[in-house]
Amino acid sequence: MNIYEKRAAFKKKVFESEKMITLVGAFDGITARLVQHVGFDGAYMGGQATASSLIGVPDIGLVTATEQIKHAHDLASCIDMPFVIDADTGYGNELNARKTIHDLEDAGIYGAHFEDQVTPKRCGGMRGVQIVSAEEYIRKLETVLKYRRDPNFLVIGRTDAGSAVSLDEAIRRGNMMADAGADMVFYGHVLKNLDEIKRVCDETKIPVMYCLMEFSRDVCFTLDELQDAGVRVTIWPNGLWMRWWKAAHDLMVQFKETGDPKTFFDDLYTPEECNELVGIKEWNPPGMF
Repeated sequence: MNIYEKRAAFKKKVFESEKMITLVGAFDGITARLVQHVGFDGAYMGGQATASSLIGVPDIGLVTATEQIKHAHDLASCIDMPFVIDADTGYGNELNARKTIHDLEDAGIYGAHFEDQVTPKRCGGMRGVQIVSAEEYIRKLETVLKYRRDPNFLVIGRTDAGSAVSLDEAIRRGNMMADAGADMVFYGHVLKNLDEIKRVCDETKIPVMYCLMEFSRDVCFTLDELQDAGVRVTIWPNGLWMRWWKAAHDLMVQFKETGDPKTFFDDLYTPEECNELVGIKEWNPPGMF
């Protein structure tokens, strides 16, 4: 299938499957391949993991559209599965957002969410999030939808009004996004319990995408709980990224303290497993390994 057929099949699955779709966060080519290797519904590339892994900075609007889209293209090129990304605010005004949607389509992405924060934005889980007026955001969203060339590319509205104003205002904006033609709504990082999640799913005119983040044990809901609450797509953006940080730190400390790689030898992927994961059989001239 070509990319247009693949997007169509994914969009159909999103809206017609009885099972909630789960997209797992990847931040480089290897983690993208791992998502596919383990067999999730698709991959997701968030802004926070990209900012830190790509240029070692916090998610406060420092990554440019060019950097984000180039990175997304690189990840998409090494997997054959649905891939949705964080497109921040579209990287500026309506004109910037128009260019962004074209660049994302050309990069082979299946969908993206565009948020109602000011530019430059910051991670929705940080303090001090600021949003633009609903009218300004809807103009931008309508521009994205107008200039989307592939109708099967998922355009996902996102509002951070829940943390900046109130949950009522977030739901109001979510339904404005629905009326404008968005495919789904993403309610930032502020839903504190399953009752709130169920409320936004019940009161939003179009399907809801939920972000499963390990802010605390209180919001570590299971996938079954989220599906029962009415969530259509769950993204798990940073679990792999956060575990990688801890694993990498612990390994370096252990090696520095012991100077002996045999102490962690059995915890490593073997060279053969590493080569298999990166597709050596697809590239390997006979006898190389």
